[in-house]
Amino acid sequence: MCNRSDSRYNTTWDPCIVLNYIKTFPKDISLQQLTYKLAALLALSTGQRVQTLASIEISNIVIAEDGITIKIPKRLKTSGLNRLQPTLVLPFYKTDPSLCVAKCLIQYLNKTVKLRDTHCNLLFITFKKPFKNAKSSSISRWIKVVLKNSGLDTSIFTAHSTRHAATSAAARKGVSMDVIRLAAGWTDKSKTFANFYQRPLIKKSNFAEAVLGS
Repeated sequence: MCNRSDSRYNTTWDPCIVLNYIKTFPKDISLQQLTYKLAALLALSTGQRVQTLASIEISNIVIAEDGITIKIPKRLKTSGLNRLQPTLVLPFYKTDPSLCVAKCLIQYLNKTVKLRDTHCNLLFITFKKPFKNAKSSSISRWIKVVLKNSGLDTSIFTAHSTRHAATSAAARKGVSMDVIRLAAGWTDKSKTFANFYQRPLIKKSNFAEAVLGS
């Protein structure tokens, strides 16, 4: 019989559980709700660690007609010799605008533009005064709130479980291992996904669209 800490590595959850909860957010969304929504959608649609999300600088966000591209030049846990730095690709998800992470990010930037001072150079800032750059611990806490409110057992599933859920959902949708590895920041020879992330659920070629459409 496995204990609760072991069980988090044996199963994962379907992203639609969280996505369906996010759909209930009102149109006149508060800054706190918008922050929660963006954190959860970014984690799921990129498969990246919270550390990566906490490192996004506004100056590295490029908005185009077909979506948003974000480069992460800061050295991270996954940084190393002969390994490319993360580049996040967020297409405009026209199938369901309420789940469009690119649209949500633009809405967040517009809502926070007047709250930032010269020191608030990161994407995520705290939603209470004094407004300041948010740390990884805060973003993890926000994501965990979303998971809990979605009905997931957060004594088992932490914010990091979004990485398990996203990559497993992409694999079920037929996304190639090469695309999954590139999105999640694993090398070509990495066996991390096969060994630790591809898990059965509890009882498209584009990574983000595959996850959002799960």
